[in-house]
Amino acid sequence: MLQAFLRLWLFLALGCAAQLAQAADADAINLAGQQRMLSQRIVKSWCQIGLNVQPTLSKRQLDEAIRRFEDNLKALDPVAAGPQTRTALAGLRAAWAPLRTTALGVIRQADAELIDARAEDVLMAAERLTRALQDQSSAPVSRWVNLAGRQRMLSQRLVKTYMLRQWGVDNARLRDELDSVQNEFSGALTAMQQRADNSAAVRGEIENLALQWEWLRTALATEGAESFRLILAEGGDAVLELADQVTRLYQQSAP
Repeated sequence: MLQAFLRLWLFLALGCAAQLAQAADADAINLAGQQRMLSQRIVKSWCQIGLNVQPTLSKRQLDEAIRRFEDNLKALDPVAAGPQTRTALAGLRAAWAPLRTTALGVIRQADAELIDARAEDVLMAAERLTRALQDQSSAPVSRWVNLAGRQRMLSQRLVKTYMLRQWGVDNARLRDELDSVQNEFSGALTAMQQRADNSAAVRGEIENLALQWEWLRTALATEGAESFRLILAEGGDAVLELADQVTRLYQQSAP
């Protein structure tokens, strides 16, 4: 009888430990995914200050993005346990230092291409870390935390690209980016809408996200007037907020 009780206790304890591990994996993927978004938000806010688009709010957003990035780096340190994730986290730290220096420096059009290039290095490093954390996770929902989290980044990347071009920055990558970001976002949105295991709450938030996304795309298609800079800035933030809510709902659904 005692042995049977001990076996049952061990089974329950192992099950609880596995559930806690899966929840921790989802939390770590969410944090790493935030770093992707913040790399783009930093450049977006930096450009908006230079373009005089809500400069006071944009400065506050820039400072907050820098602070959150550094806080996330500290929070990721104990959860990046394996060799692959440790290497990826070290790469993210190395890429972050130059971006931070530029983001805290003088805001001028001459450095816009430089800060964007440094943000691209951070984005790629954060993507490597996020994928490494997803690969080591046993939670099936981890893929969806990653996918929805990437939508946050794309919302900021789209507006960042728009602001850079408004400020006179033009290169082949930026010219292609407006279309490629929209295609990727729409494809991922469709995949999330078609996921059979979505809860009612998740389905509702995804539909809200889809509506806001279509509004943002419509606004982008009418670019030209300076007034649309503010509309795009606010629309991108609205998409970010909804994508973040979907990500958190997926994260919370981890066992």
